[in-house]
Amino acid sequence: MEIAPEPVSVRRMLWNGTIPLKIVLAQQERNTLDLIQPYYINAHRLSYLPFLFERVLAFFKPYLRDPESASSYEWWFEFEDVPLRWNWPIGLLYDLLTGLDPALEDIADHDWHLPWSITIHFNDYPADSLLRLTSVKDVEDQWMNRVKESDFIRRGNSNTVMNLSRADSDNMWAAVVKYDFDMFWNTARKLLPQNAISLNHVPVKIYLPSSNKILQSLITPMISPKEVQTVGTALHTQLGYLFPSRRTYILAKPIVHGISVPMSAPLAELLYECMYTDGYLHICIVMIS
Repeated sequence: MEIAPEPVSVRRMLWNGTIPLKIVLAQQERNTLDLIQPYYINAHRLSYLPFLFERVLAFFKPYLRDPESASSYEWWFEFEDVPLRWNWPIGLLYDLLTGLDPALEDIADHDWHLPWSITIHFNDYPADSLLRLTSVKDVEDQWMNRVKESDFIRRGNSNTVMNLSRADSDNMWAAVVKYDFDMFWNTARKLLPQNAISLNHVPVKIYLPSSNKILQSLITPMISPKEVQTVGTALHTQLGYLFPSRRTYILAKPIVHGISVPMSAPLAELLYECMYTDGYLHICIVMIS
């Protein structure tokens, strides 16, 4: 008798999600008019662009007008003239900026989305649009600030994060850099109450399409002692003009990790399965085509 394989958790499946990237060198950075091949890589959805920098730089360095200055962290990525925020996860950037409706992902008209073509620059840093990046340590600082924020929202204080041992804190960040699922969740599970309904509030950020606007309100896991807060009830309350119904998509869809989320999904439970490494549930709103 064969033993059935252990089912793969939702958390692990999301962790294993990737986005194929096609990275192109900006025209003004090139030292030649000859064709330069793009750099292709499968990027982890939950990871961050700065972790790709050394490999991308090594690939393009022979073709740079000023290869020495390229190591000074003046580099930045853009998609369709929009600078990409280095402190946001790659999957979040893709979902938000492509505005792709997953229901249409197999249609030929949407093939341009994959591989996701982005451009790298090594000069003229858009400091009016992006936070200044001086080293990978800046990525860690930004990430840790959000980990503390999300803990505060969950519990009403950040004591759980602040009381982590130095080894746990270091291991959690090292797991993000190394992209090690087991190493990360060995510590991250200590930050979550055993029961999702016992959360003070659900740390969630809602990103509006074609906009720099982010909604972040204090949303409870329960509407009343007998009614669970769902994705639909939360969006109906926060964005009633896009979600006039609490139960069905009409004008827009909530997307998490490139997946259309059911309106009936309990918000707190969704957080436990689908949170990013910073402890937030990031929801992108995509208009229905």
